[in-house]
Amino acid sequence: MRSLLIVLCCCVCFSSCEDVIDVDLNTAAPRLVIDATMELNSDGTTSTRVKLTRSTGFYVEEPVIVTDAEVVIIDELGTRFPIPHNANGIYTSDNSFLSDRNDTSQFSLEITDNSFVYTATESLEQTVPITQVSQESIDGFGDDIFQIEAFFSDPQGLGNFYLFEYNDDENAQIDIGNDEFIDGNEAKTIFFLEDLEAGEMAQLRIVGIDEACFSFYETLLQQTDGAGGPFSTQPATVRGNIINSTNPDRFPFGYFRVSEVFEVEYTIQE
Repeated sequence: MRSLLIVLCCCVCFSSCEDVIDVDLNTAAPRLVIDATMELNSDGTTSTRVKLTRSTGFYVEEPVIVTDAEVVIIDELGTRFPIPHNANGIYTSDNSFLSDRNDTSQFSLEITDNSFVYTATESLEQTVPITQVSQESIDGFGDDIFQIEAFFSDPQGLGNFYLFEYNDDENAQIDIGNDEFIDGNEAKTIFFLEDLEAGEMAQLRIVGIDEACFSFYETLLQQTDGAGGPFSTQPATVRGNIINSTNPDRFPFGYFRVSEVFEVEYTIQE
C-alpha cells in the first residue's frame, strides 16, 4: 500500500511539471530597423541599398517589413535623390553618387516613416582588395569543417577598420577587424563553415568602415555570437549612427555606412 502511495505521488508531481507557463514579457512599441549602405564597387559604380523592418515581440520570428517609407539620399549641394522601394522592404538605387575612391563628399540618408524623420550623415571609407583566398579542411570535430582564409595587405598607418563578408547558397557570415596589430602587413580573416560542396561558388567581400561602425558591429557580434545576422533581435539596445530628428527618444535601430568594397568569387575545392 505504501509503495502504491509513493507511485501515485510521483505521478502527480510529474504531471504537474507538464503545465505550460506563460511568461508575460513587456512589449515596447515597434521601432524602425534600418540597414543602409552606399557602396563604391571596384568597377566605379555605386550601389545603394536600404532595408527597412520594424522591431517585433520576443516570440515573433518573421520580421515586419516596411514598404511605404520615403527614402532619400542628399548630397553636399542639397540635391535630393529618392531611393525607390524594390521588394520586401528593400529600397535600391544604382545612381553613381560617388565619383572615385578619393571622394570626400558627405552624403545624408533621410527616411520619413509614420511622421518620423530619421537622418544620418557619412562619407566614404576606403579599403583594400582581397589578394588571395585559401581553403583547408579541419579534422577531429566529427563533421566536415572547412576553414576559408581571405588575405589582404593593410596600408601603413593606424586607423583602418574592416568588415568582412562570406556568402554562398547555404551560408552567410560576417567578421570585423582593425590594424592595431597588423599595421602595414599582410593579414587575413578566417571563416569556419560546414558541409561545403566542391564546385560551389562563394563570394567574399572586404568593406571599408570607420571606428564608430567597427564598434557598432563588434557589440552586435558579441551579443549574437555571430548567429542570426547583425540586424536580428538583440538582447540589449545597441545605438547606431541614425537619429530620429522628429523625436530623439524614439531612436531607430541600425546603421548607415558609405564604404569602398572589393569582392572576389571563390570556387570551393575538393
